[in-house]
Amino acid sequence: MMLSIIIPIYNVEQRLGQCLQSIASQGLDNCEVIMVDDGSTDGSGDICEQWATRDLRFHVIHQTNNGLSAARNTGIDMAKGDLLTFIDSDDYIAERTLNPLVERMMADDDISILEYNVMRHVIGNGIKPLGIADSEWENIADYWFQGRAYAHAYAWNKVFRRDVFNGVTFPVGKCFEDVHTLPKLLANVKGRVVTTSHGIYHYVDNPKGITQNASAEDHRSLLEAHIDYLESHKEEMKRQPLSFVSEYYAHVLNIQITATSRYKVPVLLLGMDKYAGQWGIFCGNMSFPSRLKMLFARVFGVKLLTQLL
Repeated sequence: MMLSIIIPIYNVEQRLGQCLQSIASQGLDNCEVIMVDDGSTDGSGDICEQWATRDLRFHVIHQTNNGLSAARNTGIDMAKGDLLTFIDSDDYIAERTLNPLVERMMADDDISILEYNVMRHVIGNGIKPLGIADSEWENIADYWFQGRAYAHAYAWNKVFRRDVFNGVTFPVGKCFEDVHTLPKLLANVKGRVVTTSHGIYHYVDNPKGITQNASAEDHRSLLEAHIDYLESHKEEMKRQPLSFVSEYYAHVLNIQITATSRYKVPVLLLGMDKYAGQWGIFCGNMSFPSRLKMLFARVFGVKLLTQLL
């Protein structure tokens, strides 16, 4: 069973070497590393060529710049593996991460997606673990709500069976593309989603990166992705414990508040207000500030709340 490791690359010559070396050091023989140079104007393309020359597992594709999603889609089209995983070119993975993940998926055909742990390197604020626990999810809605998949809806830090991508591509031109894509991949899951504390994906904040420079419209698109999920999973949501649904609402509400505060202009989605009136607010596992925000949103509406904060 082959693993295809897809790396979209654009102008990261200072950090690309660490990323590629972390993959080469995994000790995986039955794998291919697909480096998609998305029109880099620095030395990234040359670094890719050097790796492709000295390690037969590494392959480089050069294309005109069209963004992260397009680069990933190119990698998927070129991939020959039964399993797919993604690593962003300014991140890296810990030693002995991938081999046990591949072995587990080889031993259990029922695992459609295997998610592993993350360490986030925050500029000026140290390293923060995401804290992925050992869990198995047969009900995909439970994974989204109770497993809080919405809060770590990343393409990286996961190993996918290839058939999960049948009919699914990353949306070209959208920021926060993973939040748009993961629900579609979950809809294709035929077996289980498994999360494991084994392995570490090192996510490194990049002040010049796409996410850090997202616009008001990008945040509106992110909110729309969450609202679309809620609209299309109403029945599943009704079956969830109220505390988990309320926590999801608080997560989406905080995105709205943060975006409005950052841009000083509303990026309000009117669909938020109707959920404020439907979901619980006094849940014991929520912080007092979160409960207070939700109470205000329920009584006065999301728009007024974002104007005041």
